[in-house]
Amino acid sequence: MNFPSTNDFLENFGLEPLEEDPSMAYCRYVKMAPAEELEVDISFSAVADSFQAVLRCSRREVVTLSSEKVRSIKIQNDALGSGVHVVFDIHGVTSEALVKLEPELNIRWWTLRSE
Repeated sequence: MNFPSTNDFLENFGLEPLEEDPSMAYCRYVKMAPAEELEVDISFSAVADSFQAVLRCSRREVVTLSSEKVRSIKIQNDALGSGVHVVFDIHGVTSEALVKLEPELNIRWWTLRSE
């Protein structure tokens, strides 16, 4: 599994891990929106090939994304903003998620039929 380093998160988003376990290649980050009503909580483990993201509004969970079988996690920067692009390979079917961190918090998940 390819994944960003703690330095990548610091350089791109100004985030340091809130939790880190090198034995599991595990990191957890939380990004607050400027108004502090929204926050996104991201964690992943290279050993478990897993990725989790929780979007909260006023401390209530609005969206929860959790999956194993992660193929890659990459920092994505484009004209629409920046965030984390995750690719999953679940029994030969590719699913993707985009967790936007800037300019606003957002989570998108999709799976396209491969047949």
